[in-house]
Amino acid sequence: MNSEAPSTLPVMAILEEAPGHAPSLWKRSMMRAAACARSLRPHLQIVTNPLLEVARAASSIFLCSSWKTGALLCAALLFMPRYFAFAVSACLLGSFIAKLLHLPAAMRKDGTLLYNVFLSALAVAWITRGSGLAAPAIWAMLAVVTVYTLLLSAALWHWFPLRAGLPPLSVAFVVAFGTLLIFFPHWAAGTTLLDMGLPDEPALPFIVTAFLRSMGTILFLPNVWAGMAVTLAILVWSRVAMINAIAGYAGGILIVKLLEACGLHWLGWFAGHNYLLAGMALGAIYFVPSWSSLALAFVAGAVAALHVAAVQHFLRGSGWEYLPLPYLLTIWSMLCCLRLREKPGSLLPATGIFDNPEAAAASLALANARFPHRSETHVLLPTAREVTVTQGFDDKLSHRGDWKHALDFEVHDAADHACPPGWDDDLSRYYSQGLEVRAPGTGEIIRVIDGVADNAPGGCNFANNWGNHLILRLDYGGIVKLAHFMKNGIVVKTGQRVGAGDLLGYCGNSGRSPVPHIHLHNQATNETGAPTAPFCLTNFFTRTTEGVRWNFASVPKLGARIAPATVSTTVLGTLAHFAPGVATYRVCTAGSTSFETITTTLDESGRYLFRSGKESLTAVLGLHALQITQSSLGGHSQLLRLLSFAMPTVPFAYQRGMIWEDSVALQSKQHGWALAGVFAPYVGYPTQRVITRHSLHPTTQRLHLATTIANPTGDLPREIEFTLEPMRGLSQLTAHFKTHDSTFTQTSFTPTLPNGDAE
Repeated sequence: MNSEAPSTLPVMAILEEAPGHAPSLWKRSMMRAAACARSLRPHLQIVTNPLLEVARAASSIFLCSSWKTGALLCAALLFMPRYFAFAVSACLLGSFIAKLLHLPAAMRKDGTLLYNVFLSALAVAWITRGSGLAAPAIWAMLAVVTVYTLLLSAALWHWFPLRAGLPPLSVAFVVAFGTLLIFFPHWAAGTTLLDMGLPDEPALPFIVTAFLRSMGTILFLPNVWAGMAVTLAILVWSRVAMINAIAGYAGGILIVKLLEACGLHWLGWFAGHNYLLAGMALGAIYFVPSWSSLALAFVAGAVAALHVAAVQHFLRGSGWEYLPLPYLLTIWSMLCCLRLREKPGSLLPATGIFDNPEAAAASLALANARFPHRSETHVLLPTAREVTVTQGFDDKLSHRGDWKHALDFEVHDAADHACPPGWDDDLSRYYSQGLEVRAPGTGEIIRVIDGVADNAPGGCNFANNWGNHLILRLDYGGIVKLAHFMKNGIVVKTGQRVGAGDLLGYCGNSGRSPVPHIHLHNQATNETGAPTAPFCLTNFFTRTTEGVRWNFASVPKLGARIAPATVSTTVLGTLAHFAPGVATYRVCTAGSTSFETITTTLDESGRYLFRSGKESLTAVLGLHALQITQSSLGGHSQLLRLLSFAMPTVPFAYQRGMIWEDSVALQSKQHGWALAGVFAPYVGYPTQRVITRHSLHPTTQRLHLATTIANPTGDLPREIEFTLEPMRGLSQLTAHFKTHDSTFTQTSFTPTLPNGDAE
């Protein structure tokens, strides 16, 4: 079949080239086993879901949602089977009550609602060891404390973020345990004298022993072996989190030694869990891991030690001095302090949901490489034709100081003249005079000045610096000023709403303007003359010596010739019509043939999810392009890995000869035990630059694209050619390696419902 010929086959019969032989006995057995597993899954979930909730409740103590870490923490409780039984029973009871009260299922499943219940159950198990109470009374106390902690945790989980803007953390546990200490002080005093029956500790350096005991104290098991088990559970989840825990502990112990040198006698070594928890939370959870966050972890541990000293002094003898109050005070005080920063610097808050701190750091590094202007206001080019940037940011003329974030545009001819030679004294002959000025975004006009006369060429009106101008408040943030319109040349009014691309008026030469041009800037407030703020242009072409380059978002340089990029209905029609379904690909590599299956689904937000086994790519149809925004690749799916390099971005615009660039992470999924993953947040993540182009003119049947990988390393190809078609998506991909080619050809496509279920 000619790959260039339009496809006229119906979707259900596209290239059905299934293997001619019948499935083998092994394959039939595996298919039956898979079908049996699918039928048993709902019944198994009745048992596994509650256990997963218990595991995630345990892991949430460390602000982690990994059930594997939680399972290891629960296993550590088997040093004291009584603790294990109390914690599991309380979490199951709390989950049951949460269901009865119809509390949010998400809070229950991710552990945020139950981890205070988990800790309170450990507190009951600890305080009743020497109480002499009968078993029914102890279990009744556990039930009461569980219900009380659950309700308090649910109430505080909404109150703290809404009222105080702070995480509630373990406040419910502190209140519940503190209440027990007030009601039963003799039990608490008696249980501290009882032998816990834990194994004898090995001979280790004092500082190591103290650290491991602090780890175990988090689970009411101040023992080296228990601490080793907790440490292992954290290491399974994140090595970076452990590095920050050590940094926090080091900062706390430094304060302990300094205060001891000053003659203060206190139990600073006993409260080490506050130091390491504060360091881990602030250095790796609430802020993206970096050198700055590592320093913050050290400072957090030191601040926690000072809070320990204060709490032990003011609450001495109440029992409350042993609660994690210093940890809470440290997190809250430092978060409030850091919110006062005018500039974030290199200490950036973590946003989004990630598997571990390494993934958060990798995501931020890739975002910085792909979208360096993502935090700035994005505006469209305020004209429909090609213009030249005649003054850029922080330029030599008027874009200086408080007004340095500004751009000037003029229309120039092929010889880079602003008007025909010899007519520079005739305002009407300038190409920019009367140029239509378009809205750079959707918003509301909040100011219009329209009565200033135009200057003769070469003159400037310093009394009316901006001349005829308007201010537009964008709906998505940003206050844009457009200046130097011709007299009575603004066609919109104050209070009027405009859409992106709507006509605003006509370019002139009013104000501080020697020749007609469009002035554009983003400013901090609504007032005329307010300081400018950073911004960038989005979705535009730049003319270069190599051809036309499409820019997603950037700030053009002085002298750049740029033009707005308009949507190609042909390109958009293909990218917006990938159908959910199951596609089978024949893989031909160096004479060998195999098959790979890719499943395409749509989530509630309309994102494309391409899956192969446990690996996936997530693509989003944005305003200007289809972009792969998330990837979870482990090396098993060669097609998904090649696709992540081939089409990280595909713009909706088209112009003959256009190219565009992007960056791709060399390793999408961070495998925790690799040393590169441990130190990458501090030394950087490697990325690969790719350049993509349309290899053929797009048609309504298919898009032909080619991606060149600049200086490929390792097992990367030098070029990837691929074809996208409406409905069935990727129909063919060929990767050109140094020694061979790999070709993936779609042999069948079965449409499904958006969630992947069969129709």
